[in-house]
Amino acid sequence: MKKLLLLLPVFLALHTAHAQRNSYFEAGFLFGLTNYSGDISSSAIEIKETQPGYGVYFRYHFSRSFSAKVHAYSGAISGDDKNSPTLSARKLRFSSSIVELGAAAEWKLWGQERYSSTGIHNFFLTPYLFLGLGLAITDPKAEYYGDPSLSDLYLKTPLPEEGLRKNFVLAPMGVGLRADVLDRLVIGLEGGWRPVFSDDLDGIRANGNPKKGDWYYFAGVTVSFVLSDPQRHR
Repeated sequence: MKKLLLLLPVFLALHTAHAQRNSYFEAGFLFGLTNYSGDISSSAIEIKETQPGYGVYFRYHFSRSFSAKVHAYSGAISGDDKNSPTLSARKLRFSSSIVELGAAAEWKLWGQERYSSTGIHNFFLTPYLFLGLGLAITDPKAEYYGDPSLSDLYLKTPLPEEGLRKNFVLAPMGVGLRADVLDRLVIGLEGGWRPVFSDDLDGIRANGNPKKGDWYYFAGVTVSFVLSDPQRHR
């Protein structure tokens, strides 16, 4: 038992050294698309309402399996009843800009060493899952564009509705795939869901379904550059 206790500091030192060897920073960009589901959408995603999205992020890799990322993304979302066979008679539509600030923990499945034992960079693919916490800053503008004489039939309260939130705490979650192409260059794909735990995202609450929460989505190509890597200068 005493021998095991004496060996414990050695095991801890080896573990720490291994973790440090696989820790590094990277910074990158996301170029992609956004979409939305909520009161002005009869399906989970309406392809016609896809909008461009983009952003920047910084990531720190603690080990081959775990990393953390902070990001700032921007884009827009929109919806229109005309896209829905069940909602087209109502004639509501909205658009909103979005700025998202967030942080997420990432679990890299089947993480690998970036360099071989001889110091040569390894090309490899790594799928990963992420879950985090963030803040979405929006500016929804909803409107009724139907026959004014029929507005009372479809509007329970005048637009714009009062008392709606424009800032939302959210839980970004999703999946990604990263390719370590070069020792300094990583290219990937990432897609994520953003539940905002509210029905106010589209500027419609009372005139829609207050029991149905709103979501939005980010997906795109990521390009990042390794800023510091202890193994690179061995």
